[in-house]
Amino acid sequence: MTFLRQKSTHTASEAKDEIQGLLRQIVIERDGGCVLRHYREAGACGGYTKAGDLILQFDHLNSRVHSSSFGDERLGVCVCKRHHIFWKKQYPAKYEELVRRHIGKARCDLLDLVLEDNHKPYKADWKLVKLGLERTLKNLKKI
Repeated sequence: MTFLRQKSTHTASEAKDEIQGLLRQIVIERDGGCVLRHYREAGACGGYTKAGDLILQFDHLNSRVHSSSFGDERLGVCVCKRHHIFWKKQYPAKYEELVRRHIGKARCDLLDLVLEDNHKPYKADWKLVKLGLERTLKNLKKI
């Protein structure tokens, strides 16, 4: 019996994994933790490591399958595991409302443009995207 490989070992796949890690670091710095911690109606944050640390993740506000927005830190927020995996699925409209309130008009306008334009094919140079994100993270850490 032959099993299918779960994930590609192609260099683009590796680059996207690295980009995902950089995006996570950027939003942790930028957002200072789960953005939904500011909203009582979202409930408490949750999802902890064995060491007791809150698990924080980058949530792509436009599905991560779209290359056109995959590496854009403006189109994502930092959320805890509970809000990202469970609460978002249970209350999608409320989740979108709170996140849009949090990110502000300029980023909402950008998100709306990207959501309208998803049909366009786009092949990213993932190495350039990664370099740009590394620069952004470095600048955030200087602040």
